Amino acid sequence: MDSGKEAIDKINTHDLSQIQDILNAANSVVFFTGAGISKESGIPTFRDKDGLWNKYDPTKLASLTAFKSNPKLVWDFFYSRQRLICEAQFNDGHKTIATLEGTNFDSCWVLTQNIDRLHQRAGSSNVIELHGNIFGLICLHCELEEQYDHQTFFEKFDESQIPLCKNCNNILKPNVVLFEEPLPSFDWQKAIQLSSTCDVMFVVGSSLNVSPANMLPYYALKSNATVIEINPNATEMTRLMDFSIRSSASLALPMIFGIP
Repeated sequence: MDSGKEAIDKINTHDLSQIQDILNAANSVVFFTGAGISKESGIPTFRDKDGLWNKYDPTKLASLTAFKSNPKLVWDFFYSRQRLICEAQFNDGHKTIATLEGTNFDSCWVLTQNIDRLHQRAGSSNVIELHGNIFGLICLHCELEEQYDHQTFFEKFDESQIPLCKNCNNILKPNVVLFEEPLPSFDWQKAIQLSSTCDVMFVVGSSLNVSPANMLPYYALKSNATVIEINPNATEMTRLMDFSIRSSASLALPMIFGIP
């Protein structure tokens, strides 16, 4: 990980001054976040060179077909992810974003592809979870939904058993968007609206490879928002960004917003 000095070196002083001037005039800011911000908390990503999908077949572990054909295998995978996420802590990137809510801007929202709830644990409440969250459960038969958190989940469920619906006794599914499932319609439309009306969008730690969520920066660009990428690696949209900062969120965001 970069040191603080290395992070500063990677942000051109002129760019930093320009970004801060833009933010001073902004009323609405959106943070579009991906797996990279959670990687800094020790949660492995899915798609980078060390990602989970280089080790496991997503069609067997994270698709709707897989869940229906072998729910025990899928639940074993999600139980292991839940355990890991329970032990993780939010980082300075999450904390900086949470600090801004309700203070610096009229509107400050997080649109996240992550399912770990670290934004909420850091204190953010204006969060749209585009892919659901790993501590929620849903019944595909009666549509009952249940929500737990990292502190209570394993008090309620035994990892050797598949969770069952208390309403109809069918198998519960993790309330995350699996392959072959659409994004939640209401949340998706709200995310489009926020992206289309914001003054500034930060694209933080997203590879921008996952559709349709990766369309949100295009909505911001189309509406003439300033779009700022924070990612140690270049992405397919880097050339379209107004600013692109090659650093981690936990180092770059506190510096941009002047938060110690």
